[in-house]
Amino acid sequence: MNCIGFDSPIYYRSMNQPEENVLDNSNNSNSNIEQVTFINCAHKYCVCFIDIVDSTKNTCDINGAIKIRGYYSIFLNTMSSIIKRHNGRVIKNAGDGLLYYFPKTVDSKNELAFQDVLDCGLAMIEANKSINQNFNQKGLSSVCYRISANYGKVELAISVNSYNVDLFGPTVNICSKINHLASSNEMVVNGDLYEVLKGTSFYQEYSFRALDKNCNEDGPSNYVAYSVHPIDDASRRKEIEDKRKRKFFENQQNHKNLTNSSFNILLIDDDEDILFAFNSIISSEGYNVTSFSSSSNALIHFSDKNPYFYHLVIMDIRMPELNGIKLYSQLKVLNPDVKVLFLSALNALDEVLSIFPEIKHSEIIRKPIESNALLTIIKSILCR
Repeated sequence: MNCIGFDSPIYYRSMNQPEENVLDNSNNSNSNIEQVTFINCAHKYCVCFIDIVDSTKNTCDINGAIKIRGYYSIFLNTMSSIIKRHNGRVIKNAGDGLLYYFPKTVDSKNELAFQDVLDCGLAMIEANKSINQNFNQKGLSSVCYRISANYGKVELAISVNSYNVDLFGPTVNICSKINHLASSNEMVVNGDLYEVLKGTSFYQEYSFRALDKNCNEDGPSNYVAYSVHPIDDASRRKEIEDKRKRKFFENQQNHKNLTNSSFNILLIDDDEDILFAFNSIISSEGYNVTSFSSSSNALIHFSDKNPYFYHLVIMDIRMPELNGIKLYSQLKVLNPDVKVLFLSALNALDEVLSIFPEIKHSEIIRKPIESNALLTIIKSILCR
């Protein structure tokens, strides 16, 4: 069941509708039938699962529907907030647990993304005390939970009616299966993820302990897993925290000093003349521009590369094959953080903005546009 109000990537109602009905789905006779569409793309991601221990027993001891809703609401919303703070995305909730992933781990060289995975899990464990204080104040039973993480290839899909991303494959299944290997309020990682973490520069900033396959309540396990813990030594933890702060400010400064040649822009418009003109204008400022007149080919190209390769996608709304709204929906599956600038000769800007609540009015350009105005908008988006 999808969890309304959590930080799941949102996908929009026009995805599989005819071009002439981009903004209207009132005639869709199948609108109540849940469908999952695979986008024929697989990438490697870190996938995680958090699950409450003995939630059925706990909720049986709670009197009243309001208290039961409060029990789940406090837990799930607290965890969702922690996931968001560490650049994760909730896929869905399964009653008493959350399946979530870290999109930026698609780049295996992005160490900060993998560090977010560990920091997120440890932050969840640290939050246990405050959650239970909240529960106790409301007369609710204390909660314990387990966190598991895995890394590997997953198939990406989109739910046509709820427009949320979904992940499928052995990586997700194993992540769920190793969850019971964790003790209460503990995080475990599968062997595949552990091997990646061993090769990072931050590996020594955490404590990993191999789990005995035979020491779990459900019998011997077929999976190699490791529990994750913060470093015990207080002075070492302070040293690590100071190092991270320096690295953060260093990254901020480096971002401010980026030149235009550091940015990759994907340009998509079925009008060859407009495509040529915009390409010339943007390239003249030193940006690296790749252009496509076919939205379908652009999607294939985007999915074949690291989805975080492009810093900005500029595209028309009215296009054959895949219109801008459908294309944006699929790009968001591959990269939930993708920045997009829409080109439009439509008068229906308000309707488009209602479909894309996170898009700003300034990110929809009315054609024609002066070159200086275009470049100013591009620079403002890239500098955010």
